[in-house]
Amino acid sequence: MQGILLTGMPYAGKSTAGKEVADLLGFQFFDGDTEIEKLHPDRQRYLDENGDDAYIDMEAKVIMGLPLKKAVHAPGGSIIYSKDVKSHLKDCFKVYLKVSLDVLKERITDDDRRGIVRLKHKGIGALYAERERLFNEYFDATLAVDGLDPDTVARAIVSLYALHNLTTEKRGMRYVSTNSHSTASFSEAMKLGLAPDKGLFVPETIPSFPAERLRLMRHLTYPQTAFVVMRQFADIPDDGLRKMCEDAYTFDVPIEGHEDITIARMDRGPTASFKDFAAQLLSRMMTHAADGRKLAILTATSGDTGGAVAAAFKGLPHAQVAILMPLGEVTDTQRRQMTTAGGNITAVCVKGTFDDCQALAKRAFSEMKGLSSANSISVGRLLPQVAYHFYVWGRSGADTIVVPSGNLGSLVAGIIAKRIGLPVRFIAAVNANDEVPRFFSSGSYAPVVPSKACISNAMNIGNPSNLARLVWLYDGRMDEKGNILKQPDMEAMKKDILAVSITDDETRKAIKDAYAKGIVLEPHGAVGYAAVQKLSSKGLGKAVLLETAHPVKFPRELKAAGVPFTVPLSLAGLEKLEEHYLTIEPDFGELRKIISRMQQ
Repeated sequence: MQGILLTGMPYAGKSTAGKEVADLLGFQFFDGDTEIEKLHPDRQRYLDENGDDAYIDMEAKVIMGLPLKKAVHAPGGSIIYSKDVKSHLKDCFKVYLKVSLDVLKERITDDDRRGIVRLKHKGIGALYAERERLFNEYFDATLAVDGLDPDTVARAIVSLYALHNLTTEKRGMRYVSTNSHSTASFSEAMKLGLAPDKGLFVPETIPSFPAERLRLMRHLTYPQTAFVVMRQFADIPDDGLRKMCEDAYTFDVPIEGHEDITIARMDRGPTASFKDFAAQLLSRMMTHAADGRKLAILTATSGDTGGAVAAAFKGLPHAQVAILMPLGEVTDTQRRQMTTAGGNITAVCVKGTFDDCQALAKRAFSEMKGLSSANSISVGRLLPQVAYHFYVWGRSGADTIVVPSGNLGSLVAGIIAKRIGLPVRFIAAVNANDEVPRFFSSGSYAPVVPSKACISNAMNIGNPSNLARLVWLYDGRMDEKGNILKQPDMEAMKKDILAVSITDDETRKAIKDAYAKGIVLEPHGAVGYAAVQKLSSKGLGKAVLLETAHPVKFPRELKAAGVPFTVPLSLAGLEKLEEHYLTIEPDFGELRKIISRMQQ
């Protein structure tokens, strides 16, 4: 792997940070001043006796005699004057550690002891301006270090280095339908949602990351992780995509280590749900793809998707959004997140189940033009979820990722991550809607009709759309009606995924058991927790549970279990807002009228 060059003005902390960078990456470390002092113990004396140019030549010979690969170099800033050194180090990743002139003036108290080339002839201000210009011309990245501790500086350098090495290649991705007839670019597939042949779009090929790239991904921030992943799949210019990821992901993913399980808190976004990870980026990517044209968006929700989509698209001037939810099957908080949005968001309560909502949405996509999806049937919703699997693995060292599952979007994203190279297996933890575990067990697929109403309501799905994608990923084929046309490789699927069904009684017990160990879980997370307990004999290694929503969204179940909770700022005052929504039968004619008005 290429080496790293760190330099800047004196007191930038390049040596201290460089040692830590080398430790983090397992590289050698070479401090330029130390290497020079092996030959000339008094650097200042050498400079005084021989002059600036001789010092620069001597320094160049020292630096050019050091190895470059898998090495961190922290020479003095005077290397910027040597053409030979700059040519020698050109393939290194070069980071200018910038300390401000005011701070530099405060720190330099004994000029003649620092061995600062050209200082006596120029003065600190002129020298700073000269080197600033030269550093900016030569270095790959600039990191302002005023006020930062060495650990923060080192980790920032490693993140920049990892990002640089992970973004040297970009793929031109095409998408194919699970029904095998339609193809599209990313932007086309995102705008269409459902393929014209009624299948779901999937990447034509999935990139593969070698082990070195995977190790580097452990050092990325979440926005950087999302950028590295999405640039493999999206046809958006890098600068724009990078900005979208930075703007979308302003929240963290806390990782909580406990005795028998690790929890990844995916509930810190604007709507306190893991759906924010997809919806926030989706809204930005769809706005980019629309290029000023009007967007008409339809989505169906079993719980958290609707609120996340409403928050992500609210107020966008060219977007009109209709959200279908099953009447009485979402919690009060989930409903209010949709019905209080107002403006360009239309909340529609359907007198039926989520499967009824999903069937209405699919029919609308197949029969009406100019309609886009914000559900996970859209590749724009699905693929951003790949990133959090990499991030959680990198931060936790997971062997098994536990995915509370309903429509299977998060699980499919995890399998795509695995195909890229993520070295984990998965638990698909479902509630009493057990069509997936039964399919894994028998190889025969039969939906749960009607879907069962469980306390983990976002997973009350008897016929998950993304199962067609999962089947496709294992070389099978499933049509839009749920018929298996070609059997997938069930052995390979079961090697990668353990599927288990958890009852409501088991879920309630898991909430209590987890709380007894200091873990607060809502029903969906509790399904995952119960799954880990049930499968503990399967050699899970380090199991990491994706906790999908904030417990405050499920007050009834937590109060019944005696589990206290606090309201996050993102949800405070929601109950005081006025609700606006429409109520319809599961009748396509009624939905068509709503969409037609929305498209006017």
